[in-house]
Amino acid sequence: MKTRTIAFFVAFLVFSIPPLGAQSQTPDRLQWFREAKFGLFIHWGVYSMIGREEWARQLLQIPLKEYQYYADNFNPVDFDPDAWAALAKDAGAKYVIITSKHHDGFSIFDSQYTDYDIMKAKYGKDILGPLSSSMKKAGVPLGFYYSIMDWRHPDYLPRRAWETNRSSRGADFGRYMDFATNQLKELVTKYDPAVLWFDGEWEHSNEEQRAFAIGKMLLGMKPTLLINDRLFKREPGYGDFGTPENYVPATGVRNPDGSPRLWEACCTMNWNGWGYNRTETEFHSASQLLRQLIEIVSKGGNLLLNVGPQPDGRIQADFVARLRRMGEWLKTNGEAIYGTTASVFERLPFFGRCTVKGNKLYVHVMGWPADGRIRLPGLKTDVKKTYLLTGPGRPLTFKQTGKDVIITLPERERDPDATVVVVELQGPPEVEPYKIGPERNGRVELPVYLADIQSEMGQRAYLDHFYRTTMLANWQNVNDYPEWVFTTDKAEAFDILASYASMSGGQAGYEVEVDGQKIAAKTESSPSVYFPKTFPVGKVTLGAGEHKLRVRITSIVNNHAMNLEKVVLVPAK
Repeated sequence: MKTRTIAFFVAFLVFSIPPLGAQSQTPDRLQWFREAKFGLFIHWGVYSMIGREEWARQLLQIPLKEYQYYADNFNPVDFDPDAWAALAKDAGAKYVIITSKHHDGFSIFDSQYTDYDIMKAKYGKDILGPLSSSMKKAGVPLGFYYSIMDWRHPDYLPRRAWETNRSSRGADFGRYMDFATNQLKELVTKYDPAVLWFDGEWEHSNEEQRAFAIGKMLLGMKPTLLINDRLFKREPGYGDFGTPENYVPATGVRNPDGSPRLWEACCTMNWNGWGYNRTETEFHSASQLLRQLIEIVSKGGNLLLNVGPQPDGRIQADFVARLRRMGEWLKTNGEAIYGTTASVFERLPFFGRCTVKGNKLYVHVMGWPADGRIRLPGLKTDVKKTYLLTGPGRPLTFKQTGKDVIITLPERERDPDATVVVVELQGPPEVEPYKIGPERNGRVELPVYLADIQSEMGQRAYLDHFYRTTMLANWQNVNDYPEWVFTTDKAEAFDILASYASMSGGQAGYEVEVDGQKIAAKTESSPSVYFPKTFPVGKVTLGAGEHKLRVRITSIVNNHAMNLEKVVLVPAK
């Protein structure tokens, strides 16, 4: 009877509290975040001293007694909160999220509920207080990451599997949640954050972690506070925004009812980890990061871009240079990012993306077309004028051709990262869906810029323009793959051709899958990794109607699969 009563209460609690973000709230509550588009993520703590990512204690299996040395001696003497705030402003970031407590359990703020905090370290001074003041002066909202998982607290369960000498006898997870709840109250009361960004939620149920009770408590303390979906184990529809990690969802994020979901992709600037890594030598370029921002915003999301400061409190030059380049671009082109909504085009027939604000389309051209023209397919709303965002006084030539609008670009004035073309319309944009279909000769062309790039956590592949050609580059993760949906008019047999660039010195394996039919192949060397060549793959017979084609890597050679330009289906003779 007691068990049934508890189960009934839990079910009542879960289903009687509407999803955060779906509650009846003032429109202003989410508006600033919806318009911000770009935030700065900061992973910083004791683990920075080790210099091998934020999971260092787990990855290196460091006993608590040894890890205590780093906690005792954490002393970021060069931490300058005003400099951090200035960098966020220079980068064009509209908010900042910093780790108040990561999985190692160390709090970088003055907490009355633990001795395992910054006040007991060599530094001996609060970090979040001065940072909050500096961000407030700079006009940058500050939020706090908080890990539910805690490898150090005596009441947190489960223990790490390798901690064989650390007993869990007497541990009480409920008592740990009392501690976590008190720290969360403390963060809101002392520092007034704009966002609480939860993580480390996967080891316990929502009920064990008191997710709904904590969410209700926090909003009671501060009704304007935003809370991410990870407090609720990322269940669809719960939390104010979704949080895909280190990948960009192919078609954005939606709620269970199909409506657009507010979301934020958190991404690293380097390849390995989120905290400071002294061995890291490979970083995304500023160009890649800008194009990633554009892609995310074109799909209705925000980019939360991470840096891992050094143990002394300085943000390393590799990060600073990239952030400042992004800031330079945003100073000129920010109108096409901030406050915009998702693209009205499902896809564009060139390497580019679109954002929208009222009756204006902002077309971000990232691959300059060889003929100097871009085509906006199926645009039904009349065009008033077109111009470069950097030169609004000089209109561009455009014409309506059938259901398409063709815009002629200037011969010069192209931005190496993304050139923004503004299309002013006579009214709200209306667009007919663009479908990939056969050309007059029956060929079906599937260039990578028309693909949805599917991925899981750890996306590495990205679209890049190699002077004349756009290819899917840096294809090192077998979980990344392009996917096309296309139509055919009649039942027909096709030869499948793949156009790609590949280095010599070994063959990578890949397969082309069409409607479940899989054809295995191996790469052949092209003249250059930047210059694609067309190779035969196999044959397939398709009926009339809609089809789905994927290209997946099955093996990688020398850390390289291929730079894929396109797949072509040619009617078999």
